[in-house]
Amino acid sequence: MCGINGIYGLKDEFRTRDLLVHMNHKLEHRGPDAQGIVTRSGIGLGHRRLSIIDLTENGRQPMANISANILISFNGEIYNFKQLKKEVKDYEWRTETDTEVIIALYEKYGESCFEKLDGMFAIAIWDDRNKKLVLARDRMGKKPLYYTWNEGIMVFSSEIRALLASQIIKPRISKQGLQNYLQFQTVYSPDTILEGVSMLPAGTYATVKAGIMDSKKFWSLDKAKETHTLTGPYDKVVKQTRELFFNAVEKRLISDVPLGAFLSGGVDSSCVVAAMAQLNQSSVKTFHVYFENEDFSERKYAELVAKKFRTEHHEIELTAADFLNEIPNALAAIDHPGVDGPNSYIVSKYTKEAGITVALSGMGGDELFGGYPVFKYLKTLNKYRIVGKTPVIMRQTFAKIMKKRLPEAQHKRLLQFAALKQWDLTHLYPIFRTVFTNEELKQFGIQPMGYKGLELDSSNPQKILTEVSIAECRTYLENVLLRDTDQMSMASSLEVRVPFLDKDLVEFILSLPDDFKPLKPQKKLIIDAMGDLLPEETWNRKKMGFTFPWKHWINHELKQFCEEQLEYMRQTNLVNRNYIDQLVGSLEQEVNETWYRVWNLVVLAHWMRKNGVEID
Repeated sequence: MCGINGIYGLKDEFRTRDLLVHMNHKLEHRGPDAQGIVTRSGIGLGHRRLSIIDLTENGRQPMANISANILISFNGEIYNFKQLKKEVKDYEWRTETDTEVIIALYEKYGESCFEKLDGMFAIAIWDDRNKKLVLARDRMGKKPLYYTWNEGIMVFSSEIRALLASQIIKPRISKQGLQNYLQFQTVYSPDTILEGVSMLPAGTYATVKAGIMDSKKFWSLDKAKETHTLTGPYDKVVKQTRELFFNAVEKRLISDVPLGAFLSGGVDSSCVVAAMAQLNQSSVKTFHVYFENEDFSERKYAELVAKKFRTEHHEIELTAADFLNEIPNALAAIDHPGVDGPNSYIVSKYTKEAGITVALSGMGGDELFGGYPVFKYLKTLNKYRIVGKTPVIMRQTFAKIMKKRLPEAQHKRLLQFAALKQWDLTHLYPIFRTVFTNEELKQFGIQPMGYKGLELDSSNPQKILTEVSIAECRTYLENVLLRDTDQMSMASSLEVRVPFLDKDLVEFILSLPDDFKPLKPQKKLIIDAMGDLLPEETWNRKKMGFTFPWKHWINHELKQFCEEQLEYMRQTNLVNRNYIDQLVGSLEQEVNETWYRVWNLVVLAHWMRKNGVEID
């Protein structure tokens, strides 16, 4: 796990090297073990290294082939590199790294080599033979890769802060990105919060030659769902799920440095620890954050799992005062604004301090196996698609009648459903992920917008859950959970691996008809596959999720800090002042039920101030 930088199209080699020095410095947290820079006419690659496989000097990057006409700067891990190494029998190997395997595969297969890689990665290859730059990003978007163009010069990096350090681009808020951020609490790839800065989409490679960039998908979730044709029986599917999950965990145990696991006490992280314990000869090191307020604590469930598998269990008690002290560090670690970051920052920091360099996470289980309420709701709504054929005015009249019978939040959502002109998954889904109703957005001066390029198939009643999984993976998982986890874990030089997002497991689960993924109880398939290994209390209970008691902290310990950031946002005139006033007023309540709206702007304000973002 590392950080990569690059500059394409700048003819001055001395300036290229100087800029890469500044860019590399900004990524020191991602790779504290070593750094490197290679420049040639029109190209420069930079690298910061976090040593995990082949800890010797041989693993330093940027790395070149024997002929020195192929250069690579690579961030990530390739889990099948030892198998792939056997495909290139005539290559003269000089290291034990997965990096060199990528070079060899590129020499043999060209850009099609990315289809062979099983892992998480952001890759930059300079092909001196063809004067061509090649960029690639892993299938699920676990590793970030940002880029920008300015007057024929392209700058790319693992982080936005390094792009800004190049001074090739000035930080200006993207109006479209801001609208996206306010509506969904994030900005969806390929867009970012900054004007002129993009992300390479997941599962994509791009070639840059003679100043022209061309990109192509080498894998997509839509294609993944067609990989297998499965009809059952259910017990066979359960067995295959278990085998694929164990394989996914086993792949991610490859390391030359100490490993551990995040253990929340929920089903997903417990499954990961159970598999690790079965596969590991030594005791598994587990890490759990719990709160002084027991209403938010899953501590007892984590302890049950730790006890059963005799893990070396580390508990981190977090008080409001502790968190308040960590807020400056957590916010400083944010590279692209998002609301979930501090959660990952805390557990990553303490895990690293315990001597762990690689941690396995249960992330992705909810998206694959139907762990969120949105799966049940959309399955039901799609079943009654006939409702969408009734006149809009009739639906709206019915929705208004239901006002006194439903909680306010549910009634607002019902009104949005009633107003839809197209009653399908593509238009129903965003209503569940937006922070506001369309009417609220308009009142606050925000133009309602959907997800760019998200087209869901509502036609097959046996693949509705798969379509919802695809939507969750392409939106919330990729652009919130994975991005926040990457930037927050790397702030502590910690690599996080995610077995549930293993390519083979994802393709298998997405190919399954809905009958094999029952929602009662939630995530029944993974429970049937792994539940016999776990204490029953961990899965036979109501889902809690890993979150902090924000709605209390926002209006008490963090109140002054939030007020200061909201006042800054008021002065920028980027956001409707009436909306700001409403948020400030909500801080006077005992408990803030819409705390996420406050924190959304607080994080953005702090990030803008820290990065010197210009306001037009």
